[in-house]
Amino acid sequence: MHIQFCPALMDWTVFLVLFAALYGAGERNLSGTQCAWLGGINQITYMATSIAAGVILSRRNARALLVLATVASTVLGIATILIQSFVAQLVCLAFFGMALALFFNAFQTFMRGETTPGGLAGTVGGYTLAWSMGSSAGFLSSGVLYRLGGLALSGLTVIVGAAVLAMLLRHRPRADHEASADEHIEVGSPGTRAVNPRYVIVAWVIIFTAMFVQRPIQSLFPAVCARQGISPVLPGVILGLHMAVQGAWGWYIARFDRWRYRRTPLSVFHVAAAAAMVLAWWRPAFGLQAAMIILSGLAMGFAYFAAVYYSSNSGRRSFNVGVNECLVGLGSFA
Repeated sequence: MHIQFCPALMDWTVFLVLFAALYGAGERNLSGTQCAWLGGINQITYMATSIAAGVILSRRNARALLVLATVASTVLGIATILIQSFVAQLVCLAFFGMALALFFNAFQTFMRGETTPGGLAGTVGGYTLAWSMGSSAGFLSSGVLYRLGGLALSGLTVIVGAAVLAMLLRHRPRADHEASADEHIEVGSPGTRAVNPRYVIVAWVIIFTAMFVQRPIQSLFPAVCARQGISPVLPGVILGLHMAVQGAWGWYIARFDRWRYRRTPLSVFHVAAAAAMVLAWWRPAFGLQAAMIILSGLAMGFAYFAAVYYSSNSGRRSFNVGVNECLVGLGSFA
C-alpha cells in the first residue's frame, strides 16, 4: 500500500525536528537539565496520549484522526524549529509528542482496516520497513540538513506534511462493511501455532525491552564517538544502517508464519542481541562496536514486527497498540 510511505515520511520529519531543537539548544548554551527536558517531554506526552488514543480509536474514525494528527504535527514541528524560547519550545514539543502519538496509533488502526483478511503479516512487515527506513533517513540526513537553517527546515517540514496529507486524502478507503484485518484473526498456514491471546503481553514486554536497549544506543553512541574524536558522519551512518537492517528484516520475516506464537525465536533473538551488546562492551573497539550495533538491528526488527503483529491479531486491537506505543515512550524515557 502506498500509504505506508506516510509513517516513513513522518518519522523522517520527527528526527529533523528533534535534531533541530536539541542541537539548537546546545548552540544557545542551555543547561543540561533544560536539554534533558526538551529531549524527554515529548516522550511523556506520547505515553499518555497513546493510552487515550487506544481507547477512542476505531476503524470508523481512524482516517479523520490521522488527518488531524498530520496537520497538527506539521504545524507544531514548524513552531518547534522556529521558536527560540526554552519554555515556548518545551510546550511545542509536549504537544508535538501528543500529535505524533495520535498519528502512529491512528495509522496502525487505519492500516488494519485497509488490509484484507489474511494480509495482516504483510501489512505489519511493510509498516516495520517504512518507519524504520524513515528513522534511518533521519539519522543520515539530520546533521546535513540542519545547516540549511530554520526557514529551510520549516519549508521542508511543510512539504513532507503536505505529501503525507495528500496521500491520505487521495487514498480510497475500503468500505466499513467490507471485512478487514481489524476484525479478522489471522491463523497462518497449516502447521503453524494457533493464535495465543496471551502473546499480547509478550508484545508489550518485547517492545519495551527493544526501546529500552535501542534508545540509549541512539543517544549515547554519537557522544562516545565525539569523545574519541570520530567524525560525526560515521555514527550517523552506523545508526542509519542499524535502522535499515531493522526495517528490512522486520519486513522479510513477515513470511515466516511458523515463527509466530513460539518461544524459541523469542529466546534466540533476545539472547543473540544480549550477546552482541556484551561483546561491544567487553571489547570497545570502534569497528566491533559498529558491527554489533548494525547486526543488533536483526533482533530489533524481529521485536518490533512481533510486538505490532501480536497486538494487532487478537482482542481490543487499538487498545493493545495504544499500550504498545505507550511502552515505546516509557522505554525511551527510561
